[in-house]
This record gives sequence, structure tokens and C-alpha cells, in this order.
Amino acid sequence: MLYINKITNDPLQQLILNGIPNLQITLQLQYYPRSQRWAMNINDGVFQANGIAVVCGLNLLRQWKNIISYGITCIRPDGLDPYQLDDFQNQVANLYLLDSADVAQIEQQWFT
Repeated sequence: MLYINKITNDPLQQLILNGIPNLQITLQLQYYPRSQRWAMNINDGVFQANGIAVVCGLNLLRQWKNIISYGITCIRPDGLDPYQLDDFQNQVANLYLLDSADVAQIEQQWFT
């Protein structure tokens, strides 16, 4: 798991994730104040998904596990979904990039 740092309290931000060799992922995060929620768009040059709710979960990209080899997890110690603008900046919630080994381990431990 690779911690995704540099998330600020900006309601619209774009990050380049290059922690997995030979893969560059563009992650766009957007905060919706009326519904107090975060959403993300993912693009790796081949695969693209938009409007994914950022909730606490083992692999937010699991529904595409047969298409992509990576994933993203969101962890918050109290189990709540991130709902404040500064939850990531203040590390109340944390996002992590999962490589193929992490995804395989989660699948084996939690879904078999």
C-alpha cells in the first residue's frame, strides 16, 4: 500500500500517482459540500472511471478487478466515510494506492 499524500483541502484537485512501475494514474478528487462527500475520477491512459464515491472500503475499484491490476483503499479509524473538506489534509481519513499484490491479498483474505 502506498500512501497518497499531498491531498489538500482544495475541493477540486488532481494528483498524479506513479508509485506502481510502468503505470501513471491521474486521480481527480472533488468535494461536494451540499452532500458532504468526496468523489474521484481515475484515468491510467487506458482505463477511465468517473464519479466514484470515496468511502471507507478495502478496494474502491474492486468492481473493475478483472480490468485493472491496481486499487485504491480509504481508511478512517472510526469507520466513517470522509465527509469534511479537510479530512484528508488532516489525516482523519487516508487514501492508499494498492498494487497488484495488495489487491490479490485483499481478495484472498476478505472475498474468498
